[in-house]
Order: sequence, then C-alpha cells, then structure tokens
Amino acid sequence: MTGRALPIAMTVLIALVSTVCVVLTQNPQQPVPPAHAWLLGQAPTERFVKDQAGDWAATVQGSPAVSKNPQALQFRGGADALVIGARQARIKGKEITLAAWVRIDAGARKGGIIGQIQDNLYAGKGASLGYDSLGFRFGLAAQSTGQADGTMTWIRSSAGLNPGKWTHVAATYDGATMKLFVDGILEGSSESQSGAIIPADAPLTIGGYIDADERVPFVGAIHSAGIYEKALSGEALLAMVESGKVLKTVESGPTGVWFVVAPYLQYPTTNSISIAWETSAPVVGRVEYGLATPLGNKATTAVGTMHTVTLGDLKPGTPYFYRVVCDDPAGGEVASQILSFQTDAGPGSPFVFATIGDTQKNPRITGQVATRALENRPAFILHMGDVVDNGSDKSEWVNELFRPCQELFGRVPVIPCIGNHERNHKFYYQYFALPEPEYYYSFRYGDAEFFSIDSNKMLLPNSEQYRWLDKALAESKAKWKFCFHHHPAYSSDSDDYGDSFSGKVSTLGAANPRQLLPIVEKYNVDMVLNGHVHLYERTHPIRAGKVNHKDGVVHLTTGGGGGGLENFVPHSSWIKAVGRVDYHTCLIQVEATSIHLKAYDKDGILFDTWSKTK
Repeated sequence: MTGRALPIAMTVLIALVSTVCVVLTQNPQQPVPPAHAWLLGQAPTERFVKDQAGDWAATVQGSPAVSKNPQALQFRGGADALVIGARQARIKGKEITLAAWVRIDAGARKGGIIGQIQDNLYAGKGASLGYDSLGFRFGLAAQSTGQADGTMTWIRSSAGLNPGKWTHVAATYDGATMKLFVDGILEGSSESQSGAIIPADAPLTIGGYIDADERVPFVGAIHSAGIYEKALSGEALLAMVESGKVLKTVESGPTGVWFVVAPYLQYPTTNSISIAWETSAPVVGRVEYGLATPLGNKATTAVGTMHTVTLGDLKPGTPYFYRVVCDDPAGGEVASQILSFQTDAGPGSPFVFATIGDTQKNPRITGQVATRALENRPAFILHMGDVVDNGSDKSEWVNELFRPCQELFGRVPVIPCIGNHERNHKFYYQYFALPEPEYYYSFRYGDAEFFSIDSNKMLLPNSEQYRWLDKALAESKAKWKFCFHHHPAYSSDSDDYGDSFSGKVSTLGAANPRQLLPIVEKYNVDMVLNGHVHLYERTHPIRAGKVNHKDGVVHLTTGGGGGGLENFVPHSSWIKAVGRVDYHTCLIQVEATSIHLKAYDKDGILFDTWSKTK
C-alpha cells in the first residue's frame, strides 16, 4: 500500500465505525436505535453475518467477496446474497425505515438492496428498497385495500444510479406516506398506501431481489444496512450521510471475477441446448447440470471472457437444472444460481413460444415485457431484431438487453433475427450462437419449423437467401411453418413507408421482404413474424396482394419490446385486422391441428387472439 493510500483506507475505516454509531443511535437529540443492523465490512463467520441490533443473523449464499478499501461485502451477480428466512424475520407494522450504504456497479430489471417482498401483479406483499436500470426505487404493499393481498406502489428517484460511487439510500413509511431518499435528499414520495405493511412469505434479503418466483442478483457492494421500526426524519437521514461522507471520496470498484452477462440459453433441440455467459476477466468456466440436484454432469470451457457450452446427449422433452461456475484467480469461485431449461419433446407434442421485438434502448419496459413473457413459461423466445439501439455499443448489450432479460433468458432460450440497429456488428455474432451462417437459418421445434431471414440484405429472386428459403421451404416436412425477419412486408405504420400524415401515400410495407412473398405463399407458410415498427399489428390473411381468408398468410408485426412507440396511418387500412400502439409480447401455442395467438400488453392484459386450424 502506498503512503497516500494508507490514510484513505484508515479514514474510511474510521468513517465506517462512525456510521455504525449513527446507525445504532441516530443522533444525540433523538436517539432511535435500529431494530436490526448489519455490518458487511468483515469476513462472514461460519456463513453468517451478525445482526448488530437484534437477532436476525443473515445466512450467506454464494461466495460474496470481502473488499478492504472501503470495507464492504461485494456481490458478483451470481448466487451471492444474504438471506434470513421468513419464519425468523418479518417486515411488518405501520412504520419502517430501510437504509444502506451501497455501491451499485450495474443496474437491473428489479434490483434489491434490502427488503422482503412478493410482488405479483395483483397480490403484492412486503417492502423493498432497491433499484432498477435507471435509478433507486422503493416499493410497498399495505392494508389500505382492506385485503390481505394488495397492489404494490413503487416510487423512484430522479437521480441515476451513479455506478461505482458510494451512495446512502433510505426509504421511510409512516403508515400514510412513502418516501425515498438518496444521499439524504428526498427523491420521491407517495400517499397511495396506508395502514400496516402486508407481511410477505419470502426471505428477507440483503444484496439481491428474491421472492417466490424471482431472483435477481445484486452486482455491487454493501458495507452497512439497517431496519428501523420508525419512519426516520430527513434530518436524521442527513446525519447518517454526513457521518459517512468520507465514503463518497473513495474510488473503489469490483474486485475479482463477476458475471458481466449472466448465463443465458440458446438454440434448443430434442437432445441439446447452448448456454452462454460473459465474465469480467479470462477464466475457466463450467456448466454443472442434471435432472435433479446434486448436479452430476459437467461441461468445461477454455480460458476466456466469452463462454459458450453446448450440452448434448440430453433427453427429449425433459426439464434439466444447471448452474455456471467460474474459478476466481483471486480465490474461491463465482457461481450462478441454479437455473433450469427444457429440451424439445419433438413432433406430436404441443408447445408455446413467445415473441419480443425492438427492445432497443428502454431497459425498464424491456424488463416489464420480459416478465410478462416469463409468466407464461414459453418454450423459447423469438426476438424480431433491433435487440439494442446501437449494435457497436457494448454497454447497451450488457445493460439494456441482457440485464433486464436476465431471468427470462436464463430459463427460456432466446432465438433472434438480426435488425438494422445491430449494424451487423460482431457483438451480434458473439452473443448469439445460431446455426450457420447465423444471419439466416432454420430450426425445428415440435410440429413446427422456423425460418429466419436477414431483411437488411437484398432479397431479390436470385439472391442467396431467396434461393435458400425456396429450397428449405420445399424440403420442410413440418406441419406448421413460420418465417421471421425484422422488416415487415405488410405494415400500416404511418411514416416508415411514406409519411401519411404529411400527404405522402404509404406503401403499406417494406419492398425488400415483399420479394419473398411468392415463395412464402407458394409453400403455404402459416405466419410471417416481424418487428421494426414499434407497435402491434395483425393483418388479415393475405395472398397475391389481397385478403384471402381461406389460403392467405397472416403477417404479425410485434415490435413492442421497448423502442419508442409509433402509430398507424390516419385512415383505415385494408391489410389490418387488429392494431394496438403499446408495449407487448405475444404467445403462440402450436398444437397438432391448430395454432393459437394471444397478445398481452406490458401489464399482462390480453388484447388480441387469433387461431388457425388445418
């Protein structure tokens, strides 16, 4: 340690002790001791972190690392968390304060700092101090509805996360008003909840977000956290910030190895599946998997930061459990939570797949749409392209696609087509392991076959993709056929294909993919799925440029994954059967003699259905 670094480390240690005193006494004028307090700056003893003020000792899960400057516990985006069982710990009552000193290294769809929560859409319980991709947030469900189950209210900070910087975050509730403070400054409030907090049957969690059906890892560090059974004043919270202000002057960051991109699934077959992830430093990784725990099988990767493993010799239609483990050269290992996947059962077995398109640059909405998809447990996700806004910006891939979709992609394979915003960048081919040549390909699942096309490239009748699709469709033995590419051949969008609000007649779709329609219709493709236009549109069945309910092809634009919403032409359109300007996901059920489409908005409300039999 250098002569300059030594005083900083000592100052931080003194501040840490001072902060604990404030946590334990609040201030000399109005002493309000916490009900529970945890210091995370020392190595856990026997896998427990002591409660300095009560008897809620926290169990250490995973292998969080201890950092020394300042002293804190670092959570690395895998299985790391501190948990206390619901039988021992219960957030309840009419008043509460949750407070912590944290360093957020990466946002999340819904991140947890400290809380105990169950956040089902219409059955909320408990309270959570946490964050998302854009800022800090506080959520709570109380007895104001007069029912045992309620609706969560969330308030958010206007200030961003300021990744890599130490921040004091606190939330208060006095039985009538919720408040959120960042560094002692009031950032949000709400009077939507009142009465006692509804207790949640979930573990109290520090450094993670855990409820009955969700687990979002924390990426960052925490050095202290506390729970008060009173709503502390803004002055008291400012005193906490003042006592620990030296932390804000310390430059610190994650140490060792962590998951830059958590494990995610791709390209399932009847006997195989691919699992990929990215680490912060070159390491050896392995996938442990099996039909039940303990996981008895293992597949290892070479040293690197980007890892992809294809598991083979799997049983058709079978659920498996898996986790990813990486050795940390600094000591120990970094492991994901135990996740699951299921292989294709093959022909004759029904399945459901989901669609998401144009996630682009809106991680909060993308996370919400991903949640709706996961709730329906699809076999896989078809992504319609424009997965990010700028394909050359790595931070967008990490923070605006994979983080908000982490839970979904960790259990449901994602299978994309390439959009224009990917810019054909190497990151697309790095992050997605698809059949060669990757920008176009086909795959079978159940009684269906799917054909992916790159509609950024010319699709003239003599082109490579045109000839390939003609041959692949002719050879397909599948009962159901789906084509998917980014740009729609038919669309009632107002301005992508002629500015109809300014006197320019719409062409009602893109000319390039329309060149594929002769072979799409020749081989009786059942649906063509697209994105690019940021809305929902289902066309009438169309053949030879006319509505044909007997032999036509339905074109579905499903571009509601996060990109800024667009609109329809200002008059009726002959192609449009149903349209909606909203963020959404679609579920398509494939059976032996029928297919069924259901479209849900970001709040889980069903707004369109369609079926076809043959």
